[in-house]
Formats: sequence, structure tokens, C-alpha cells
Amino acid sequence: MTIWKDPNRNHYRYRFQFMGENYYGKGYKKKEEVKAAEADHKKKLKENAKKQTGMVFSRLADRYLTFMEKRVASNVYKYKKLVYFEFMKHHGDIPVKDITPDMVDQYLRTRPTNNNYNMHRKDLSCLFVYAKNTLKAEISNPCFELAKLPHTPVKKPTPTEKEILMMIAAAKPGDERDILMTCLQCLGRIDEVLRLTWNDVNFNQRSITLWTRKRKNGEYESDVLPMNEDLYNILKNRWKNKKQSKWVFYNEDTQDRFFHRPKMMRSICRRAGIQPVGKGMRKVEKGKHKGEKKEFDLYYGFHSLRHFMATYLTDTEKVSLKRISGLLRHKNLKTTEIYLHPVDESQRVVMSQIEGKFTPQNTNPLTELSHKKEEELSQSATT
Repeated sequence: MTIWKDPNRNHYRYRFQFMGENYYGKGYKKKEEVKAAEADHKKKLKENAKKQTGMVFSRLADRYLTFMEKRVASNVYKYKKLVYFEFMKHHGDIPVKDITPDMVDQYLRTRPTNNNYNMHRKDLSCLFVYAKNTLKAEISNPCFELAKLPHTPVKKPTPTEKEILMMIAAAKPGDERDILMTCLQCLGRIDEVLRLTWNDVNFNQRSITLWTRKRKNGEYESDVLPMNEDLYNILKNRWKNKKQSKWVFYNEDTQDRFFHRPKMMRSICRRAGIQPVGKGMRKVEKGKHKGEKKEFDLYYGFHSLRHFMATYLTDTEKVSLKRISGLLRHKNLKTTEIYLHPVDESQRVVMSQIEGKFTPQNTNPLTELSHKKEEELSQSATT
């Protein structure tokens, strides 16, 4: 707590901290006035904190989701919404202040896998952090007392070079093939590619600008990438045949850009004769089985194209990890290592030193020893 008189403006000011945040006030002529104003400010903050603490879970979740809707990608928003719905389904719409670590753990243990446990724990923790830091609710985060569970990361399936060529051949000329090729040539995420405008394409400098918000603060950031000849020809052809002057990938049916193409990769893979890479479960949205969970085939998605190109550049073209990280636009080199699983070359040298030394064609010293003992026993028996 600090109260002082500003010598330049000849008035009193105050400053104090409440729950880790700084608060200020100024423009008071007398010391009694500034003290009273500071006390009133603190009182209002405490009342507001108590009010926020008394809210029910659904109200807190609604406020947090509204706050995050414009700050995260749509699939992240939907996943958070699902987590909070499932939590309320398990415990009911209870007051936030009554939620204990044991209650959170009871819910998390209903999750099917350790990885799902950790993901739901993270999103619930984000909710309580928002309540404390933004709404100033006087609550503790029950998730902090629950440790993450160990889990084995699942390696995402990556198509082979042959399968990529099959996809390109099966893709329909026009939007479908151009989107597929653009994702491959610039190693872009599907949302970044569909968001491309003609202002992001510079034919003179042969470069494109991709916008991403896969950053910590959720803000869109731009990355400029060079165009190779293949990508240049694709975009130049689209420029010559464009129907409007804003979006590179324009949907004539909606008269707007394509926002997502959820069935495109599945259709291409089926036409190409590529086998499913796994099985999944989802709810049927219409028909007589509406609401039921049904098993369905999983095919390569758009993100697998990024994995393929990164792997191809590393293994076939021998491009350095640092350069590939720059093309993928990763802020951390460790993120790129997750994509590629690189082998330490020094370990490869060490392993080569034992090549040929313990192979079946070499004489086994244990076998020689056993033969020698058999001969000695045979000689003693004869004697």
C-alpha cells in the first residue's frame, strides 16, 4: 500500500496490490480523501471476489468460453466446451467454491486414457486460473494438487511418398488439387492455407504470407515463406481464373472463403485406394441412429502432409533440422523433433563399431567350450 503526493500536479495518489494485480487512484486534494478512496476501492474488489466465488460452475464456464472464443481456434473452443459439459454431467451444476481436488480427480478418473485425463485436467485448470486472475475470485485451483498421469505418446501415421503421389493423382483438378498441393508445397496448416488472401501472395518476390495463432497469447502472427516454382504456377493460375479479388480459395456456393474441408482428405484417400490408418468413434448426427456412437474408419488428415514433407526433407533431401523448423514455423526446435524423431548421429557411429562382431556366421565361444568338454568326457569314459 502506498499513498503519496504528486509534486508536479499537487494532488494525492494511491497504489496497492490485490491478488497479484496493481490498482491505482489519483486526483485527490486531501490525504483523508485518498485514504477513503483507497479503502472503498479495496472493499469493492473484495465484494466482487466473493460474488465471483459464489457463482455456479455453468456460469463460470460460460464466461470463460465467451472470453476464449475469439482467442483460440474453433476446434480448441469446442473441446473446452465438451470438457466442461462432461464435468457438469458428472457432478452437476455446483458452486465453484465447493469444488475440491477429490471431486476433480473423481471426474478425471472416468476418462478412458491417461492422455485424456491429462487433457481434461489442463482445460479445467485453465478455467480456475481464469476465475482467479481475471474475475478475481477468491478460490484455489483444485487441479494444482493433482499430478499428471504418465502416458505413451501415440505416433501419428504419416503417408509414404507413394501414397502422396496416389493422393495427388486422385484429387479432382481445381480447388481440391490446388488446396492439397498448396499444403504440401508450403508445409502449411489447413486453416492457414484456407485463410490466404491475394494480399498475402507476392508474385514479384515469389513469397506468401501465412497467418497463424498457434502461439501462447492466441494472437495472429504472420510468417513470410518463399514460393517454389510449383507453388508459383498453382497460385498464378488461380489468379488468372479468380472470380473475386480477396480470397485465394473462394467458395462460390457461400460467396466466401472455405472455412474448413473436413471430408476432403477422406474422399481423396478413398478414391486413391489408400487403406484406413485406424478406427474412431463418433455420434451419428442424423437418421434413425441419431445420437448413437458408431465406429468409423480414420484416414490421413491435412496435418499428416506437414509430417510427410518434414520427414521427406530430413530423410531424402538431408535438410538440417534447423531449416525444417523454420519452414514449419516452430518457435521451439523440440517441437520439430516431435515431428521427426531424429537419431543422434554420434550414437549411429557407436553402434557401427559392433557391426559384424556378434553375427551368427562367427564362431560362438560358448559352443566351442561345450564341444571341448564333450571331447574330454568321451576320452575319460574310454579310458
